[in-house]
Amino acid sequence: MTVRLKMGFSVEELLQAEELKDVKVIGGEKWLDREIKGVTIIEAPDIVKFIDGGEVLLTGLYAFRSCTVDEFKGYLNELTRKSVSALVLKRGRKVENADTKIGLLMEFSETHGIPILEVPFEFSFRDIMSLIMERLFNEEVTRLKYFKTTYDNFIALALAPDSKGKGIDNILDVLAKLIRNPVAVFNQNMSCLACTEGADTELKIRKDAAAFEPGTYSNYNYLKQKGEVAQCIIQVKMSFREKIYLVVTELNQAFNTMDSIAAESAITALRFEFSRQHAVTELEKKFQNDIMHNILNGKVHSIGELQKNTSLLGVEIDGCYRVIVFGMTNEGRAKGDFKAKVKDTNVLSTAIFAHITDARIHNDLDKIVVIQKVQKEQTQEEYRREIKEVAEQVQADVSAYNKYLKVKAGVGRMVEGIINLPESFKEAKEAFMFVDVAGEISEDGNSQAMMFSDLGIFKLLCQLDDSSMMLEYVPEGLQKLYNYKKPQRDDLIVTLKTYLDRNQNLSKTAQDLYVHYKTAAYRIEKITKITGIDFDNANEVLAVRIGLVVYKMIENYNKDFI
Repeated sequence: MTVRLKMGFSVEELLQAEELKDVKVIGGEKWLDREIKGVTIIEAPDIVKFIDGGEVLLTGLYAFRSCTVDEFKGYLNELTRKSVSALVLKRGRKVENADTKIGLLMEFSETHGIPILEVPFEFSFRDIMSLIMERLFNEEVTRLKYFKTTYDNFIALALAPDSKGKGIDNILDVLAKLIRNPVAVFNQNMSCLACTEGADTELKIRKDAAAFEPGTYSNYNYLKQKGEVAQCIIQVKMSFREKIYLVVTELNQAFNTMDSIAAESAITALRFEFSRQHAVTELEKKFQNDIMHNILNGKVHSIGELQKNTSLLGVEIDGCYRVIVFGMTNEGRAKGDFKAKVKDTNVLSTAIFAHITDARIHNDLDKIVVIQKVQKEQTQEEYRREIKEVAEQVQADVSAYNKYLKVKAGVGRMVEGIINLPESFKEAKEAFMFVDVAGEISEDGNSQAMMFSDLGIFKLLCQLDDSSMMLEYVPEGLQKLYNYKKPQRDDLIVTLKTYLDRNQNLSKTAQDLYVHYKTAAYRIEKITKITGIDFDNANEVLAVRIGLVVYKMIENYNKDFI
């Protein structure tokens, strides 16, 4: 007969009961602190096969009365695989080789750290069972009451109006007071979302972090990791994000079963709060997206409507702004993978939000449009350096997520007043469309971010809707090279560009292309034969350089490059 409950108390506490004053400890006195999780009367020898661990075993050896000493040793070997709390022995009934078997029990006690208690013959095992069961049930009832209290308190917090946006902080504060240790919550990227005083704001799950059972039923994964101060980490899967981590820093005391009850209730409240925040955020995004779409595309038809929209966006109607269009290419993604593209765009949006201050962000399919408030007195060169740094930071964040993603950004000019944003938006889109040719135009060769103003004379070409009209700005000789149908055409185009970039220096051209000098010379001779270019004519060389850029613009114009 077995009664098993989840949580217990120690053997030493059991012995303090008045009813057990005549019980003697005859072995394993050093291990009286073992926890009791259940109680079992050994009514048959093979009962040991059905023991889970943590029980107090009650025996008069009568179940082993007829077995041999070797068979008894076999039963003890079975017990070694079970972590029992104690053995309670009653002598008096006739058992073959009783003294030998008791001697083996004493050896077992010393070897495996199991206390052995002896009760008088007239003492009923049922009385011991009742004592243990009553205590265990009292422990269980206490914890159930504690769970009910903490659960009700945390749910009340989660359902309370949160006009100040402190819902998560309030939940963590209550939890920290209950478990008397600092707590923090982190998102799936290990970024701290909120914490109480004394908690670590950085999280790194080490390789030596070990899983452990909290002592109560749980749907979450518990980890314990050592350090200067030990931490308990609870991994929680969310419906709308990958996971969160609730971290308890064991600054004042070790994390115990009662703490896990409080933590589980807090997690339920956190799930409510995160779900609420997520729903509100998504609604705000949708509302903000609609407003920004109308403003950027000039669909606001009255001053009253404009004032209302800018108020809802939280921006100044007469402030100074720039529009930036961000997008990405992904060399490692199959074309047409829409779900992957959406996920990539969400990662880009998060990175932009982290690095651009005082801005409003609008998701436009596979692009992110940013309305950034800027200082009127800021020079173009100062802003160029700023946006370059931002683009590099966003690229670093995105690359950490996927090394194949490449960020591109087009920037419109500064405008005064929200009503003029469509002009900056149009320029940002055009700069973005031709960002790939930024390296052909800018002196530093940067093609990550392109300001419309840096397109120079090429801004005129952005106004053309027909790529065939752009072709008029490409010299006939260069067009012949692009129309050259032989396999070496691409090598010849790259060689021509490099040759011009290196001021027509063949040695440096060969070095840049990692080819022999004679190979570079042969290619230039071939190019001259096909195109008829006179490399000694400065005007003709300038026209070819412009033509190379224009042709790149035409290529970008005619393909889906995001």
